[in-house]
This record gives sequence, C-alpha cells and structure tokens, in this order.
Amino acid sequence: MRVVLTGGLGFVGQNLAIHLRKTHPGVHLTAVDWFDAPRADETALFDTVHKACFSSDSAKDLFRDADVVVHLAARTTVQESIDDPMATFEQNVVKTQHLLEFLRLNAPGAKFIFASTGGAIIGDYDGAIDEEVCARPLSPYGASKLAVEGLLSAYRGSYGLSSASMRFSNVYGPNSLRKGSVVATFCKMYMKDGTLQVNGDGQQTRDYIYIADIADAIARVIDQDAQGVFQLGTGTGTSILDLVDVFKRVRTDVPPTVAFAPALNGEVRHNRANIAKIRNQLGFAPAWSLEDGVKATLDWFETEKASGGL
Repeated sequence: MRVVLTGGLGFVGQNLAIHLRKTHPGVHLTAVDWFDAPRADETALFDTVHKACFSSDSAKDLFRDADVVVHLAARTTVQESIDDPMATFEQNVVKTQHLLEFLRLNAPGAKFIFASTGGAIIGDYDGAIDEEVCARPLSPYGASKLAVEGLLSAYRGSYGLSSASMRFSNVYGPNSLRKGSVVATFCKMYMKDGTLQVNGDGQQTRDYIYIADIADAIARVIDQDAQGVFQLGTGTGTSILDLVDVFKRVRTDVPPTVAFAPALNGEVRHNRANIAKIRNQLGFAPAWSLEDGVKATLDWFETEKASGGL
C-alpha cells in the first residue's frame, strides 16, 4: 500500500506514520511538506520526503501511484484566518481543488482522507456535535474546511472519488512542538516558566482527543474503505479550567500557576463530538484518558527540553 501524506512532517503526519509503520508492515509512506528544517527522526519515518507545496507541479508525480492520500496540509488557526482570510481560502480550498483535479484525471482510484474539523465548521452548539448538525462556521478557517467537505461530496457524486472527511476535535500528544493548540501551548508555557495562560473566563469547553486515537481512526477508515463525514473525538467536553486542573494533577511536584488574558475573537464557546457513527460503523473507541494523555505529552516535552529541542 502506497500512502501519501500532505503536511506529513507535521504533528498528525508524524504520529500517523508511526502508527502505520507498526500496524501495516510493508506500507510505503511519502511525505509532501514545505517545512524548511525537519529533523532526521522526522524524515526517517518516511520512504520519501518531498519538500514542496502539495499542489505544486514538482509534487504531482508523487500522487500518481498513490493508493491513499491523507490530506493534512492546511493553514490551521482561527486567528490566522481572521487576520488573512484570503490566504486561508487559497491554501485550504483552491490548492485542495487543484489536488482533487489532478487525482481525478491521473489517480482516480486513490482513496482521499481529509483532515477536517468539528468545532470550527459547526460554530457555537451546546450539544454533542454529530454529522447531521447544521454547519454555521464563525471563522474563515471553519468556512474553508466546510468548503473542502463540499468539494469532496461533489467529486464523490460526480466522479466517484472515494473520500472521507475526518472532523477532528482538539488533538494533542507527542511530536507537537510546532503545534499551537491548547494542550501543546500549555506544555510549552509550563516548560518555560510554569504559568498557564487562560484566554477569557476559562469556561469554554473542548473535546480533547489523544493523537494515537486519531491515528487509529484514520487507519480504520483506510482499512475499511469508509466514506463520508465522521466526527472524531471522545464525546466529553472539558473546560479550559478543568484542563488546568489536569495539569495540576499530573504535576503535583511543581503545580502550574494560572494567568488570565482577554478572550480570542472568533473562538467557539463549546465543542464536543458525538462519535456514535464512527463507533458503530468502524468499531472505533478512544483508548486514552485525558489525564494519561496529558501526562504522556508533558513527558515528551520534558524530554525535548532536556535534549535541547525546546
């Protein structure tokens, strides 16, 4: 099986590569990523690493023989999209359609798995988000992910493209040095001076899912050739203040202190996933508790700090 990962040197790409190496002997892994300075241990996970934008002419031949394309590359932050919505649309939507067109014409049998998002697409919603909830994105980032889901539906209906949209909740775990989401940011803050900055009142909730569970879910979609949209999380919403308490429990020796800052524009207030569809269809169930996952992530950041990588 030949798998191409766009954004393969990023957080999800590295961990997915680790998982596929363990569970799929003989898999051929290609990373397409424009990151300038990957480490040797990051590139060693792949048979081929190509430095380029995934939609560039130089990258296209890498997709011709792909059995699976896992599309992880994107502009990924809400705040960046608010500051520069056109750049987000160009990177996340226009370039993705260029890739889909290339696959339609040159690799029509490839399976396409898209890293989407639950909370940013849906917007504010008090209940557990399933695949039928009406999308009302609050940021250009969320709108860009929704647009790609629309493209995949169209390419599946018009051309038979096999595709799945994985709506990630808030993903965290090892290998997240370059990631800017909450748990990774908290780990960096804790390593720096032991202070965790909470934006707003800290009552906003997120569904935190450990990266090993994400990798397992993607592998299930590959193996079972699943199609359509899948919400992916744990089903539990955890407030930022409760997350701070988790950090305090796993670091009782040197508990973190808390500082408050203004709330961020465009931030969804509450987010948790209803994962009944992926559980019933693919047998997926998250294996990692939040406390165990945060501990494993902090341990990884401590190792990075000790080795000079942080």
